[in-house]
Amino acid sequence: MLTTKTRSRRGPQVCCFLILLLLVTLIILYLTVFKPKQPEVRGTVVGLRQIEFQPFPNFMLNITLVVAVTIENPNYAGFEFESGTTMIFYRGVLVGQAPVMEGEVGARSTETLSVYVELEVSTITANPNFVQDIASGILPLESSTSVRGKVTILGVFKLNASAFTSCDITVALLSRYASATCNSRVST
Repeated sequence: MLTTKTRSRRGPQVCCFLILLLLVTLIILYLTVFKPKQPEVRGTVVGLRQIEFQPFPNFMLNITLVVAVTIENPNYAGFEFESGTTMIFYRGVLVGQAPVMEGEVGARSTETLSVYVELEVSTITANPNFVQDIASGILPLESSTSVRGKVTILGVFKLNASAFTSCDITVALLSRYASATCNSRVST
């Protein structure tokens, strides 16, 4: 038979054991399930929304590119991102930019944002390489897109992330086609 003295000693031991078990469980959950993971951001040039190219009799060139930014969120909480920017360069000179609107990607989901960038043709035609590029029928462009955001799990665990995507774009003027090779990186 247990005495009152023995029972009162076991109460704190059981309580300490339960607290320790709860802490170990929370640590395991954090390290496996709730630990914030890097979102994956990919940029691709989907194509040309508009291209008007007429070399003769009166020269005319209008180009609008469609850049797709795909954000994949592997976390058990939403990824909130701030507005960012997509910039297009011709031979190292900025010739177009458009905002990437702020938003949120739900838990364990993927969101694709389309950004339309109208190019400043006057800046392109002022480049000394422009005539050579027109003669070849290929317009070489580069794009860069940056997005910053954060994941907050259970209001406690936070991960800030910045994503940067760059693409080398080839616009075939006569066939009105664009292709791209893109690279992405995420940093915390």
